[in-house]
Amino acid sequence: MATITGNRISLTPREMPARWYNVEADLPFRVPPMMSPSGYPITARELEPLFPRQIIEHELNARSRTFKIPKEVREAYQQWRPTPMFRAATLERELGTPARLYYKVEGGSPSGSYESNTAIPQAFYTKQTGAEGIVTGGAGGVWISAIGHAAALFGLKGRVYSVRKPGSDHAWGDAFGRVWGVDVLASPSESTRVGKLQHDRQGPDSGSIATALAEAYEEATRNPEVKFAIPTLMGHTLIHQTIVGLEAQRQLAAVNEAPDYVIGSIGAGSHFGGLIAPFVPARIQGRDTRFVAVEEASTPSLTRGVYTEESADAAGLMPQVPMYTLGREYSPPGVLAGAMRYHGVAPIVSALYREKYISAVAHGQVESYSAGLIFTRAEGIVLSPHAMYTVKEVIEQAMRCRESGSADTILFTVTPAVSTESTPYDALLDGLLHDEKLEETSLKKSLSRFIGRN
Repeated sequence: MATITGNRISLTPREMPARWYNVEADLPFRVPPMMSPSGYPITARELEPLFPRQIIEHELNARSRTFKIPKEVREAYQQWRPTPMFRAATLERELGTPARLYYKVEGGSPSGSYESNTAIPQAFYTKQTGAEGIVTGGAGGVWISAIGHAAALFGLKGRVYSVRKPGSDHAWGDAFGRVWGVDVLASPSESTRVGKLQHDRQGPDSGSIATALAEAYEEATRNPEVKFAIPTLMGHTLIHQTIVGLEAQRQLAAVNEAPDYVIGSIGAGSHFGGLIAPFVPARIQGRDTRFVAVEEASTPSLTRGVYTEESADAAGLMPQVPMYTLGREYSPPGVLAGAMRYHGVAPIVSALYREKYISAVAHGQVESYSAGLIFTRAEGIVLSPHAMYTVKEVIEQAMRCRESGSADTILFTVTPAVSTESTPYDALLDGLLHDEKLEETSLKKSLSRFIGRN
């Protein structure tokens, strides 16, 4: 049974879910498939050189409602899962809201974030194939730590193409690569054709998550001894993240609650999708649960993007994914919430948005960081950048409840900041933080490829 101590709701390790949930099996509409370069839906055979068989099963199987979490993965999860849930009573009092705010703390993992939820099964399944290593792309230390720890756990070599720091030969998160023994290359690099071409044409500071993924994908297609891993976007990553929503469902049930709002920030959307997925069936059956995705104002894929087929990477090497996107050629400004600078949104999340099960808002970094500071001073957790965007919308909704008198239950997750050298609020408190504007010229150029296609 769940334990309730003050404002904390805890599950025992035995109460951790034993199966991931596949929401696609319960949707009353069809999520369009990924498309291969041939113009037909992608097949398992086409994905076999890149992904383990079990990952392909998670990706392409739209019929199975659940997938068993392997014993080895459950044992690794139990290092930090189940994660605790808290009632934000202090924040509620300070806001003067009748809303009931519940947040799940997705820290405690070796990476300090929820990204270990998918890194560990991807590494485990890669090891099962007999591959020597795992290669991926990213934009900082959290994913590098997640994949580095997972690779070490199962005896794999790891390589990460990570976005290059401006004016530097080093990548974001390379220090975490050294901790885990992972080879981190600054992207765009000169180690791949994709990276070298971009490096020469657009300069060393032109990197993005999409470029880093393109480099990793290219290496995986050339090297049969490695498998490709991806931190977000794909269906299997969202399935792995449903452990968060499944735990949250059990914790709320322990206090006889069900959410009226589930709010979360999105980059490509897998964590948000994993959080909301277990609550979607109730919405389908008539419960008025509202799911709110929070974007960075400079990268508003849902609120300003188009719904089309687009590649997950900057070079167009990966399969065409049906999603809301700003286009893979969009060059986002360098906001501090790097994980929110991705050009597209996960197919399942995109489909839910298109079918109006999800709403979306966009916030700037100054207002989000300011909201994050309010949360930190009330609840005692220094937040990671993307969590501040979630908190910004949570506070706004809580204030709407104060005005209307509605005692809504609001569910969200937060992740703590991982750096001990500085705080995410330094630029805000020093008066140096500013909002980055949407790159209208880049957006128009990127979206121009889709004119007449929809």
